[in-house]
Amino acid sequence: MIKRSRFVVMFAALFFMIGSTVMGAESNAGSTTEQGNDANNIANLEQLEPIQLPKPTFYYYLSSLIDPNAAANKTKKLTLKQKSVKSIPVVRDDSKEFQASQYVVPNPMQAIKGNLPAGIPTEYKGQMLVQAIKGANNVILIYGLNFGENRYLVILDKSMTRIEKVYDFVNYAISPKYVPEDYDYIYQQIRWAVVENGILYVSHSHRTYAKSSSGANGFITAIRLSDNKLLWRTSSLVSNTRNFQIVGDVILSGYGFTAEKDYLYQINKRTGKTLEKIALKDAPDYIDKQKSGYLVYGYSHLTNFLIK
Repeated sequence: MIKRSRFVVMFAALFFMIGSTVMGAESNAGSTTEQGNDANNIANLEQLEPIQLPKPTFYYYLSSLIDPNAAANKTKKLTLKQKSVKSIPVVRDDSKEFQASQYVVPNPMQAIKGNLPAGIPTEYKGQMLVQAIKGANNVILIYGLNFGENRYLVILDKSMTRIEKVYDFVNYAISPKYVPEDYDYIYQQIRWAVVENGILYVSHSHRTYAKSSSGANGFITAIRLSDNKLLWRTSSLVSNTRNFQIVGDVILSGYGFTAEKDYLYQINKRTGKTLEKIALKDAPDYIDKQKSGYLVYGYSHLTNFLIK
């Protein structure tokens, strides 16, 4: 049983440092994980140094590498029709589909052993494994100080034996402006990540009010794996759900919180631009794919959307 609450979840902001690297700077060449050698066997994860990504913008950004006017980058929004909205219990099990999208990681605090395949490291650089996402061609491991403050993202091949990338997202954690009294609540953790066609799509958000970080919360970012370049970053307040879905050239994500507006967003996968936002009954939690559309699980409502 996974319990959720609309109240702020407190997590201690301990032992991390925020880099001051300028946006767009080259990644530290000495920290690159080289592919195709024995060092990239999963058993050697601890010996690999992560690529620490530069501090991103905390507003919409589109790299000069992307031409938004190119025909290939112009994307039409999906035609979504709301079929139904129904009330659901606040305290409930996650859906079978959402559970199947991840491995259960060990949680000593709750005496959960998990179901990870043998040989997957449960620690990296002194931080615990907090999430293991199953992708179409990859598995993504996320390590953090605890289940509220994560930092490292490890991309494995589908066999989970070879390491393809190791990223350090510490520079994504704290927005440039924030309410000092709320500092302990504004660590923006990795919420979800997907690799598709050589690009990592990753979402970050904190679990308190947007005003605590001056509205700079809830982003999705696209990073090209071949050279670690940031291709685009969405506007703020488009994604604090526990996952997002990629549908062709569109990313479906959700954002909402207590006393804030709740929406389902359509994002252009090629540019990060918002194509549409659709009002929801309450804050979205995660999004499930169905044969004919998508289910948006909210705090206490389930909304069924059909794709026309």
